Amino acid sequence: MRKSSVRPARGLTPALAAWAILPVAAAVVLGASLPQPALLWNRSPSEPLGLYVRTLGHPTRGAIIAFQAPAPAFPYADGQMDYLRRIPILKAIAAGEGDHVCTDGGTLTINGIRRAPVLTHDSRGVGLPRWVGCRAMARGEFFVFSDRIPNSFDSRYFGPVTTREILGVFRPLSPSIHSSGDR
Repeated sequence: MRKSSVRPARGLTPALAAWAILPVAAAVVLGASLPQPALLWNRSPSEPLGLYVRTLGHPTRGAIIAFQAPAPAFPYADGQMDYLRRIPILKAIAAGEGDHVCTDGGTLTINGIRRAPVLTHDSRGVGLPRWVGCRAMARGEFFVFSDRIPNSFDSRYFGPVTTREILGVFRPLSPSIHSSGDR
């Protein structure tokens, strides 16, 4: 007959408890000390879909920033994208200080390069707001734009975003999921 070797259950030792609690405590402290929001979920196809994490980076051309929809986005956004009152927008910076941006003649031009049309109506026939300008971006101004989809709601419609409006610089955490769609 074989003897079974069953050990009596041990309680949680202080060392094991510390190792179990330490990561949770560190996450709480770090989460509370980082500027908020630290994570954002992007559902708009104008930038790669998925989870984004805030970085310590500064807004520069090509960086993806989060910001609350500026006042010129409304009332259009209230009727078509009411979630913009609650959820930040994620967009890439296409132009910053010193870059020359024009939206004259229904075309977006950045530093003399034609980038995209400026639409007058969305796919439902609703009139879009429009930023009209032809000038260099000032210090602390950023023109956000996405060419991933033809109907991205970006600075062509609400104007440049200022440093004061930016919630942070973000990068995707999850792989891009390709999708097409309307705003």
